[in-house]
Amino acid sequence: MTGDDTPADAEAGDANLTEKINQTNVDKRIASLEAAYDEVPVTEEAFELSPDEYADVFAATRGTGYSGNSVVFVTRDGSEFPELSDQIPDQAAGDTRNRVLLVLGRGADMWALPGGGKGDEYESVQGTAVRRVNEQTGIRCTVSGVAEVVHSKYYPDTDAQGSVHTLDIYLEAEYKKGSLDVDESELVGAAWFAEPPERLTPGAEERFAALLDDE
Repeated sequence: MTGDDTPADAEAGDANLTEKINQTNVDKRIASLEAAYDEVPVTEEAFELSPDEYADVFAATRGTGYSGNSVVFVTRDGSEFPELSDQIPDQAAGDTRNRVLLVLGRGADMWALPGGGKGDEYESVQGTAVRRVNEQTGIRCTVSGVAEVVHSKYYPDTDAQGSVHTLDIYLEAEYKKGSLDVDESELVGAAWFAEPPERLTPGAEERFAALLDDE
């Protein structure tokens, strides 16, 4: 801060810098996905927020300059499950439908896609997502593509200038190895579903519907 600057000027300068870092980080993440996969569908949404709501969203970007979430739609070939135990009825052997990995978080009442969480420094979006799936469920998977990237832009509903950008990334992945081993500090449960459960988050429901349409 120079001798002519006021604390308000300094605060505004810090805010502008955070916004630039935020925009740069979002653009870099989208670009890295586009470099790794053939198709990266991006949906852009814009929202006007009250000053208090905008301040909360803006605060989430401080420190790293990024606020976002990446979850994984993990599928498993139903014909590749282990052989049935002799304690299981024979009719169960005929169910070779593909399965989808879903999780139920602590305090949640809807099944959701695994993943989420902030990435480590220099970790790719897909690297973070794969690591988080394994930490939460014990399952190792391989990302095969990007289902959708939702790029949300938030603006204050006042004359003030500024914007905050966030990403919600939906990755597609295939089961690699492992058995369910739930991290109970984060989840109540995890399971493989052939059909969507009754209570399912909108993002997971949309991905599940697309899977059933393809079968």
